[in-house]
Amino acid sequence: MDLPSNQSTSEALTVQACGIDFNQDAALFSVLYSIFFVFGTPLNILALYGLYNLIRCENILPIFVINLLLSNLLQLSTLPLWIDYYRTGHYWRFKSIGCYGVTLIFYISIYVAIFFKCLIALERHLAIAWPHKFQAVQKLRSVVCLSVAVWLAVAVPPLASINTMFHGQNKHLCNENYPAKMETIIYRLITLALSFILPFSFISILHMQTLKCLAGLPSSRAEEKRRICAFLSFLVVIFVVVLGPYHLTGSIKYIGLVFNPGDCEWEKSVFLPYQVGRALLSLNTLLDPIMYIFLRTDFRELLQTHLSCLRGS
Repeated sequence: MDLPSNQSTSEALTVQACGIDFNQDAALFSVLYSIFFVFGTPLNILALYGLYNLIRCENILPIFVINLLLSNLLQLSTLPLWIDYYRTGHYWRFKSIGCYGVTLIFYISIYVAIFFKCLIALERHLAIAWPHKFQAVQKLRSVVCLSVAVWLAVAVPPLASINTMFHGQNKHLCNENYPAKMETIIYRLITLALSFILPFSFISILHMQTLKCLAGLPSSRAEEKRRICAFLSFLVVIFVVVLGPYHLTGSIKYIGLVFNPGDCEWEKSVFLPYQVGRALLSLNTLLDPIMYIFLRTDFRELLQTHLSCLRGS
């Protein structure tokens, strides 16, 4: 398919989409998504490799973590297409079905990662607060069934509401319409609440409860307490830094449109902050594997052992 010049494409889209300049975020997405893809892909594969060796050597079954890393790789697989889209001024050139598929994969992988973080936090809390119950719920079949349930629970709503997600989409844009239609606004506000407010509240409460439990552990387990505190704190930081900007700017944008539907001036004023928040969503593909590689002592020791073996061979 022949692609018009960036300038003519941008001008054409600007006329039909509230007069928004779609070149203003081209460099942002191209640079950030390239960094996430280049570094995030090997980091997640490295983390999966380390987990594979933990399973093989110690019979540990970190199913939730494996699902989290797989969701990151799924998200990373879409980034080259998004780089092309933003680099050309929000011009999608891979047919509508390609837009639908890539958008669904991108957002499903993000939401799946959010809920697996919640399960990981719950898993850590149970291991500290109720170790006997933790052993009871750690059966492989139960954990696998719960993981499948998460994927289905997250994937089914977007698939069922695909017409709402892409209703009224401007020509050549992907997952965007300006000004946003009311059904899109309502759908976005619901997903923003379900994917941030509830999970963040859940993880924050678990974090505080786990810290209380850790305070009662004997001082001889100081290193373990420090590691668990760092791990849970990192989870909270990921929520705030990665998900916070997108959900804050998205809430402001769509609440404003509820009171002023079809307001193109409002769309233009919140366009860049909202896009910055959206770009940061993929930062989790870097932070999630880093969290495991650097905060788990057994993980680091295992990687060091294998890297030493590779250097010696």
